[in-house]
Amino acid sequence: MTARYDIQKSEELGRYLIAARDLKAGESILTDEPYALGPNSDTSLVCFNCYLPLISKFLVCKNCAVAPVCPGDGCPDTLTKKWHSNSECDFFRNLKLTKGLHPMTMVQNVGSLLVLRAMLKRETDPAAWEEFMSLETHLDKRKNSSVWAYNESTVKFIKSLGLLDNVTDEDLVQKVCAAIDVNSFEVRGPPIPAIGCSEVLRGVYLKAALLAHDCVGNTHMSINDNNVLVCHASTDIKKGDTIYYNYTDPLKGTALRQQHLLVGKYFQCTCTRCTDSTELGTYMSSAMCPDCKTGYVTRTTEGQWTCQGCKKQFEQSNIGHKVQCCSDKLDVINKKDEKELEEYIRNVSKVLAPNHYLLLDATQRLAGVLRDAINREPHPTKKILRRKIQLCQELLPVLDKLCPGISRTKAITLYELHATMVQLAKKLFDSREITGTGYMDELLNAEKYLKQSLEMLFIEPGNSPEGELCAKALEEYRALKATMNAVLDGIHAEGKTYVSAAEREDNKKEVE
Repeated sequence: MTARYDIQKSEELGRYLIAARDLKAGESILTDEPYALGPNSDTSLVCFNCYLPLISKFLVCKNCAVAPVCPGDGCPDTLTKKWHSNSECDFFRNLKLTKGLHPMTMVQNVGSLLVLRAMLKRETDPAAWEEFMSLETHLDKRKNSSVWAYNESTVKFIKSLGLLDNVTDEDLVQKVCAAIDVNSFEVRGPPIPAIGCSEVLRGVYLKAALLAHDCVGNTHMSINDNNVLVCHASTDIKKGDTIYYNYTDPLKGTALRQQHLLVGKYFQCTCTRCTDSTELGTYMSSAMCPDCKTGYVTRTTEGQWTCQGCKKQFEQSNIGHKVQCCSDKLDVINKKDEKELEEYIRNVSKVLAPNHYLLLDATQRLAGVLRDAINREPHPTKKILRRKIQLCQELLPVLDKLCPGISRTKAITLYELHATMVQLAKKLFDSREITGTGYMDELLNAEKYLKQSLEMLFIEPGNSPEGELCAKALEEYRALKATMNAVLDGIHAEGKTYVSAAEREDNKKEVE
């Protein structure tokens, strides 16, 4: 099979991936097994074998008598991947016999488990270890920092296990911690049956770690229940183009994204979006101009804001203070209360640009609150349905710009938009507020959004929440087609022929 990517090297990006041939949106670029997987450093106790949270009690592995594992009947049969390997078990058993390693030592140091498992690869998989150690660490920027001091407890733990005997590099464990922090991906841990809660894990994927960053990426990442990472092209990628992944939240403003990258990845992004004060025309970090009232004020220098309309300049102490007040207000309101969110959006819209990331955050949260209310109510009102549709329609243009092509957030928004449109159309038809033709128009619109959503959800792992949503969307697509056929039959029974809204518009233009 023809290679889909090549590895390149540059002074700016280090090692990175480019397309070895033209790639279509939705096409798989790479599949990657984790080099190492484990809980975060601030985790609660998890099973060393399957990573299920151990809430109240645990057993220890029968072979090594050290590793904490699931009590009762053991790990669920559905979790086929076992992470407490034979080599690790032998390592623990030897330490139990020679140094008296106690299970509580492992319980107290569960936050260092990922580092330990990465370190053990030095003996069990030297080739993978060498590749792992070639990943970017930015060690010079971490030295003498709070992160360096925080990881000293992990250094002591690893040293106590004898893994640093005969090691000349005194910073080896810090390098491993750095390689994990800089290159790992967030992974959903397995949920506790019947409860649903789980720990967030981190996984190091050696191929995916080479993906360069851009705040408007061209890839879509998913990790299945076996913790295998699959990277798809989210847009068409030309041969020779760099393959990018967005390490940040695309719905955050530039200042927050820059801060996230600087603190976690140790670099300052200079992508097209970061160097454009309008953020690709979305004005996601802009405020309303206090003077002309119509223009958007963007931050042009560290202490200066300029209106894109009237060109008037404002000090950071003026506009920056207002934006901070809006942020502080969002932090304290009840984000599950419909009225508080509506009031926040109404008030803050007078200060911030329509697509400001704080407003988008509130909009997403309000859409979620309304979704829950609609699902809870047997007969939701037309008002709440219309408001939900409006919120989805406000989000989609921004998502199209900042997450072009395939996007998980966009797919979910499109699905929810379609579902609410179908509900509202049925309500209007049943109350005879629209005709059969009007009902059909609305259903066709909803079908268009559902199809777009399905095209994106198809690549999600079947056992993920998005994969389950895909299965649900397919069922609803079949139900929608059946409803549309029934509506058409009703129109035909009246001796009429259905003409779509687009065709009616064309006919109207021809007459004119």
